Amino acid sequence: MKVKFWGVRGSIPTPGKETVRYGGNTSCIGLDADDGTVVIFEAGTGIRTLGLKLAGMPSVEIHLFLSHTHWDHIHGFPFFVPAYIPNRVIRIYGPPHFDKSLQQIMAQQMVYSYFPVNSDELQARIKYVDLKEETVEIGGLKITSKLMNHPVTCYAYRVTEGAKSMVYTGDNEPYYNFMASAAMDETEVDEITMIVKEQNDRNIEFVKDCDLLIADAQYTDAEYPTKVGWGHSSNLQVLDLAMKAGAKELVMFHHEPTRSDDQIDEIVKQTREYYAATGHSGIKKISAAVEGEEIII
Repeated sequence: MKVKFWGVRGSIPTPGKETVRYGGNTSCIGLDADDGTVVIFEAGTGIRTLGLKLAGMPSVEIHLFLSHTHWDHIHGFPFFVPAYIPNRVIRIYGPPHFDKSLQQIMAQQMVYSYFPVNSDELQARIKYVDLKEETVEIGGLKITSKLMNHPVTCYAYRVTEGAKSMVYTGDNEPYYNFMASAAMDETEVDEITMIVKEQNDRNIEFVKDCDLLIADAQYTDAEYPTKVGWGHSSNLQVLDLAMKAGAKELVMFHHEPTRSDDQIDEIVKQTREYYAATGHSGIKKISAAVEGEEIII
């Protein structure tokens, strides 16, 4: 399978001379399976350019997986050209949120108060799938969803094709921030400690032995203490996940919008140096996602 990054930034698009090398579009990852199946993860602004490419190709069914529906993961969809082409088939998978279905959430950003085209006016045949933790089979792919730690329902996805596998974490924070309070007795503290360990262990098991791990690493370890509870990981937290899970390649994703290209270079350098000092040898490559870059698994 071939993975291509169409948008790598978190929170908000960041055009400008300081973000040219890594890219300023928000989250969007394309995956082309060996059998021609087209899968997209996230509909940030990077999906606009991907849509232009798909619009010029023979019609194929498009499978769009959303980790969650925060704005930077869906605000490119109104500019996704295949959605305006009659009889194109687009299946959109993702989590509902409390009392709203995925379809209702997506439609809310396409009302006339915010956008000149209503979602009901889209010409493609769009089908919505509200996901739970489950496995979806599409062609030769198996795509498994897993609940992660973010301020809204958010999934990671593991894609398997034959013996090859890729994991995309979506927006995720390790469960370290669920700490005991002074008002809790010893039993309650022990229970919370066990729950935190179980949840982190589930994440490790989900990622286990994957060929490629694309992980939210919006912050550095130095920044993280002021961002606890925001739902994002640091570079060394995702390195720790990759090491414990036995991932073969780590790509840090969802770059902080204030981060320049040079600063991302420094984070990659720091992460590689820290990894080298551990003596671990299982991860063959550590990098930061670059808009336009392709990885063949």
